[in-house]
Amino acid sequence: MELTQLRYVLQLASTSNFSKAADRLYITQPALSQQINVLEEELGLKLFRRTTRKVTLTEAGEEFVRGAREVLDRVEELQRTMALRRREVGGTLSVGLLSTLSHLNITEYISSFHKVYPNIHIDLQVAWSSELINRVLDRELDAAITNIHILPGNQLDSRLNVRFFLEDSIMMMASLKRDFGGQKTVEVQDLSVVPIIALEKTTSIRAEMDDIFKQCGVHPNIICTCPNMDSLISMIRADMGVTFLSSGVAKAYKTPDLCCIPIRPAYRTKTAMITRETATPSEPLQYFEDYFYGITH
Repeated sequence: MELTQLRYVLQLASTSNFSKAADRLYITQPALSQQINVLEEELGLKLFRRTTRKVTLTEAGEEFVRGAREVLDRVEELQRTMALRRREVGGTLSVGLLSTLSHLNITEYISSFHKVYPNIHIDLQVAWSSELINRVLDRELDAAITNIHILPGNQLDSRLNVRFFLEDSIMMMASLKRDFGGQKTVEVQDLSVVPIIALEKTTSIRAEMDDIFKQCGVHPNIICTCPNMDSLISMIRADMGVTFLSSGVAKAYKTPDLCCIPIRPAYRTKTAMITRETATPSEPLQYFEDYFYGITH
């Protein structure tokens, strides 16, 4: 039994008509009928008498409606209480964000979190993955949102807690001046002589790119290493070479003179929230972690 089903029963009892109830609930009549049937089967009782002209409550249905109203009233009261409780939660969180993620909807998640918990102040800092991890370990950051790349046989520092919440594919970005013959995908093995523009080795996307080439047995022709995304994109637009980015980041930076092509074999990257492994995280941090995990799942 679900709260939605309680609301369906109350609306049907109020209108005595499946079509009118479905319209008010913004669902189709068959969907409403199915949910009522499922509920009646679960209860082993008929809640409604159905005729060609109207729907009326059975004795069991009348008792169910009284109880449903009490339950929903209590739920609404609880929601109001919890909303007030959220507004009482306060404090400051130092949160690190991977540079390449600052253009994505991660910042929208942070904004929506602040609307729910307006008294929690967010001190947002942007940096590369390795620097964010070190800041978390040094207690300069409460949490960091970054892409995680762990090579086979290696492990992340045991003092860190990692919660993955997003996954994305890796794509190749290139200038439209560079002719790939309208390919829908590009084979990594075919890129051994193509000039590559890369970010610094301390970045997660660079580690992922290096791993992609290693898995494919290809030695990349890296001709330039850039310190930031702006310089990287400028090099790509000038057709100095191609690069590899997650699809979300690539689309955020894409302009009409650039193209994004999926690579083969397919390769995926994961975004996670990283915190220090502690027995009792602060209340604001616990709310922040749970909110992010809940909104992305």
